[in-house]
Amino acid sequence: MPVVLAGGAGTRFWPASRRAVPKPFVPLVGRRTLIGDTLERLRLLAPAPRTTVVSAEALGAATRRALRAYPGTRLLLEPVARNTAAAIAWAAAEALGRGDSGVIGVFPADHYIPDARAFARAVRVGAAAAADGERVVLLGIEPARPDTGYGYLRLTRGARGAVVPVARFVEKPDAARARRFVADGGYLWNAGMVLARPERILAETKRLSPEVWDALGPTLERIAGGARVARAALARAYRAVRPLSFDYAVLERSRRVFALRGRFAWSDLGSWDALGTHLPVLEGNQVHAAAPPVLLDAQHNVVWSSTDKTVALLGVRDLLVIQTTDALLVCANHRAQDVRKVVDELARRGRDDLL
Repeated sequence: MPVVLAGGAGTRFWPASRRAVPKPFVPLVGRRTLIGDTLERLRLLAPAPRTTVVSAEALGAATRRALRAYPGTRLLLEPVARNTAAAIAWAAAEALGRGDSGVIGVFPADHYIPDARAFARAVRVGAAAAADGERVVLLGIEPARPDTGYGYLRLTRGARGAVVPVARFVEKPDAARARRFVADGGYLWNAGMVLARPERILAETKRLSPEVWDALGPTLERIAGGARVARAALARAYRAVRPLSFDYAVLERSRRVFALRGRFAWSDLGSWDALGTHLPVLEGNQVHAAAPPVLLDAQHNVVWSSTDKTVALLGVRDLLVIQTTDALLVCANHRAQDVRKVVDELARRGRDDLL
């Protein structure tokens, strides 16, 4: 059963990504939104009525619009944002409450995976390994380059088989360490994709994460048992949860975590410069624009525009030029990770109209 996490803010993709319509709901690469691409891939694994999307209550309207093309998809709207540990535990409890104890696959809504069939094949292998109910299997990605923007999974040395134990989680490394990881061959990119039976997810959360379970656990146990829980009661429990990622709250503390090598192209599209590598190249620049840009003596720029206004670049290089109907971002390519600082500054100035 696929579970799609679609509650992220996507502040590094301002001005295209906003509070009301964040990154997963924006057609960044092609005509379809990222959540649309995700749901389309997952049709290879399960029909829409067996798919659950977890989003935020504040994103209810945007999420429902995205799901119109996938009738029957279940929708869980979190009362407040509490990161992925709470979201995944709630989805697992809901599955058990419906009598569905098959393997859950948790997938972020905003990743770019061009080869859907290779992705589906890897998920099936990982799901088969997780079906015993003892293992939590991560779908890692075999590194294509020494990338400093991703966390890594260190695999247990000497382990054999389709899935192998994860020895440890490694935070985003510097360039030298990333090169060592790739040369070593025993590291995978942590893609945030999880395969496990729902009862195992709840058991590991209960055992390892009191920050989540003490507040939310009694409510989740009622849901898993098939009881109907009032929205107000769920909201009270949710508010008491410490916001933690599933990685930190559960996976990094568990000895049941295994990983499968995903050998397909993948990106979490973490910033505008990362997106640029997946856009069409035009005269030495990476471009996604409704109106063809004018590019004169311009190289290695990322141009993204959702309007019919023409973008003209003359004698510049290594820039991000991002245009929407009400905002224009011009940024040095190497400062792509700092776009969120613009969002912070707009918030400080009270420019809610641009957030």
